[in-house]
Amino acid sequence: MPMVASLALLLLLGTTMVFRSSLLRRDQAAKAQLRLDYSEREEALLRALVAVFPQKAIASLKSGYAPSDTHSWAAVFQDSLRAASSQAALPEAVVAGLNLGSTRRGDVGEHTAAELENWLTSLTGVPGQVTPGTTAYEAVFRLPEFAGKVPPLLAAPSGLADTDAVRPVVALDKVYPSQAAGLLADVARFPRYNLIAYPNIRFGYAKPGDPFVAKRNWWAFTLNFGGELGRAKHYILSLYEVPSQLPIEGAAFTEIGRHLDGTAWAASISIEGGIYGDSLLMNASHGASRLAGRREIEMESAIELAGSTVGGDFDDPGVREQLQAASGSRSLPVALSANSGRVVFFPIPTGPAFLDRTQPGPAPWDSYVGGGNSCRVTVEALSMVSYEDQTPVALRIRFQGANGAVQEVVLRRGENWPTILEAGGDILPFQTELTNSERSCVTFYPSLFNAWVQSQGGASVEVNHSFHFSTVPSADPLTVRPFSSPPAAEDMCVILRKGKDLTGYTAGLSIVAPLRVYLGDDINAVAAPTAPEGSGLPEGAVFYPPMSIFSAELRVGTTPFNRPFSHYGQIGTLTSAGAEVWRPLDVRSGTDEVVHSDGIEAELSPLRSPAELPPVHQMNWLVVIEEIPQD
Repeated sequence: MPMVASLALLLLLGTTMVFRSSLLRRDQAAKAQLRLDYSEREEALLRALVAVFPQKAIASLKSGYAPSDTHSWAAVFQDSLRAASSQAALPEAVVAGLNLGSTRRGDVGEHTAAELENWLTSLTGVPGQVTPGTTAYEAVFRLPEFAGKVPPLLAAPSGLADTDAVRPVVALDKVYPSQAAGLLADVARFPRYNLIAYPNIRFGYAKPGDPFVAKRNWWAFTLNFGGELGRAKHYILSLYEVPSQLPIEGAAFTEIGRHLDGTAWAASISIEGGIYGDSLLMNASHGASRLAGRREIEMESAIELAGSTVGGDFDDPGVREQLQAASGSRSLPVALSANSGRVVFFPIPTGPAFLDRTQPGPAPWDSYVGGGNSCRVTVEALSMVSYEDQTPVALRIRFQGANGAVQEVVLRRGENWPTILEAGGDILPFQTELTNSERSCVTFYPSLFNAWVQSQGGASVEVNHSFHFSTVPSADPLTVRPFSSPPAAEDMCVILRKGKDLTGYTAGLSIVAPLRVYLGDDINAVAAPTAPEGSGLPEGAVFYPPMSIFSAELRVGTTPFNRPFSHYGQIGTLTSAGAEVWRPLDVRSGTDEVVHSDGIEAELSPLRSPAELPPVHQMNWLVVIEEIPQD
């Protein structure tokens, strides 16, 4: 009996151990599967977060950062959780498709919305908030788990430091306060945009690690997906404010390598760096090393990019990996933002409104977008010769005074505005003329403006560096014609003359006009003696004052003559995505609408420094999420 009992006990213990081991393995497998499920849903949440965040940040900016449940950080998290379907283990459509609606389910992956929202907190554990990467929260980032692992801090605008933890604050006056590691240009001279390293992401606006001109806004938060079963992770959500800086860039359907008349670009056209377009059609690369698109990139045939041969199948499985292996980087020479994981590239919408100026004063969003609203000098035609002849006889010029206040001068023919042939007319920066096609124009001489504006009590062109030209029909409805879009033959135009040497514009020069603009002479063709100190440019670099022209139409010359055209720098467009095709080097002459298909010389290259950024420029947002590594 004792032997039988002992043997039975041994068998029972053995069976129990096997059963227990089986239960443990099943429990471990269940937990591993649950963690995998949580991990996948966490990834879906992070992807949703970068997609939801830009619109919330814009809403906050448009409201002037006013309190609201629609654009708070809590709303960002809530909408991201809904978009990622993080609450349910199986979407209802899947449950219905599998006929599991009446089945009793013991899925521990199901959680209420309140539970999920509590898993998203600031670094200090406050649900529905974040920890902004600003000097106001410097003490948090000095803690051992974060010290040395976060980007340079920004200084929040006055009175908005605490607001930034509750709802996103993106502002022009959110700046770098000190020369931190990773800032390659002098912060004292370039606090708004500096020279920083491009993030290690697949989307190739620039090459990972290479310096580019941007400002990195960032906010840190903690995500503990799964509660007790999960592991708390700390993330940084970055919004890079990226001024347009590529050789060719625009939120439009862009065709590279061919003119409207079907002729190919000449060999005298070269591109250094990358190209960005909402959609790209590539007929040739002309030396470009990178392509970045938002929707699609088409290639008529294989092209060379950064030493790799790339065809239209670049995004196919297998081909993508081969390109990565050939380049030795996860970043590809050609990429779509939609395929780049936790990344969103978001061009700030502009369009024709970029050329206008809000009256009487711009809202925060309008000031941020820029364009006409950011111009320091306004030139407005108050009266014309007649309704048929839109030659101005009265101009109102507003500018920044030496004391910081806005000042105004009104020039009137026959009173204080002599013509170019009359005494004193040759020192005035504004005159009038007719083109060969009898278009009425106001002529602007940039080289004469600095002396004139200071003689009127204004600040120098270091401050008064951006000009907005327009008309004011309400000032004299009998003579001032409302301008059309696109400009009509009867509308007033603008001619730029005597602008070959712009070295006096140390902060650059920008022209904005919802009108036709003519380049009457060579412009910005004289290099500065030296590059600005602290610019991050290499010693001995050739530097031209930065310049931008934004207009409804741009013409080279004022005559039918097909003039040779040379361009150095960048080319962009205000055209948004649509059916219209943008061909960057289709340059038109003064009167006939003939495209320059020959005689074009262009060396297109990206910005190398914030010193090369003109006063008025377009803006992009690059949104990225990265984990803060833990020891």
